[in-house]
Amino acid sequence: MIYIKKWLENYGELFPVSDSQIDFFNKIGGEFNKPAKFISLECGTANLAHELLHNNFDVTATDSFKEFIDLLKIKSTNTEPKIKAFNLFPQDIGRYLGKNFYNIIYFGDYRVVFMRDKIYISKLMLDAKAMLTEGGYLIFDLINFTKFDFSKDVIELPTKKSSRASLKSWITKDKENITYLLNQQVITSNGKVIDEVKDEPITPISLESFQKFAKELGFSSFEFYADYKMNPLNADSEKIVCVLKK
Repeated sequence: MIYIKKWLENYGELFPVSDSQIDFFNKIGGEFNKPAKFISLECGTANLAHELLHNNFDVTATDSFKEFIDLLKIKSTNTEPKIKAFNLFPQDIGRYLGKNFYNIIYFGDYRVVFMRDKIYISKLMLDAKAMLTEGGYLIFDLINFTKFDFSKDVIELPTKKSSRASLKSWITKDKENITYLLNQQVITSNGKVIDEVKDEPITPISLESFQKFAKELGFSSFEFYADYKMNPLNADSEKIVCVLKK
């Protein structure tokens, strides 16, 4: 995500927060003493974090890009209570944030794929489990990579659209190094390409890998849904909502 400085204007529109998403988190947040303690990893423009803050959650947000955190702090200048915001990489949260403290840890907008290695993702899950209270939830929002044919040279991902721009994404394979590379273009409504990502290494992690990690790390339960309405996952689902419980 090397284009982040130019992407701030469009990120929130291309990754909007749905009513069903807010309802989902309000429902599971209701299982804990108020205010439920929520942390959003790689929060982007933190639209979900702001919604939950207004719904009486205790909210922390982290992002590996300082630009997002700076924007979040500016937006929160004259508001109370404030979101606690930190410029942290996901693999570092266990070093700087509290253990047995958070009720819900959320990693959205499929940005977990930018961690580049399944070992890092497994470590993140281990750290997050230690940070959760008993009965707390670790939740991932993912692309359902299982539906795509990775034997092809190019894998086209669904285009995301807003009123002002579209995000076109595709994956290519570096056959020599057996790695996957993400390419993206943000295209304005008048057809102008304003941002571009070329050959960014990613880890298109599968549902099976999450199931394996969740079992190995001792989560008490793990459920997978097609959306935040908790509809059943199927082979054609575009996304996966992973709900892991400590």
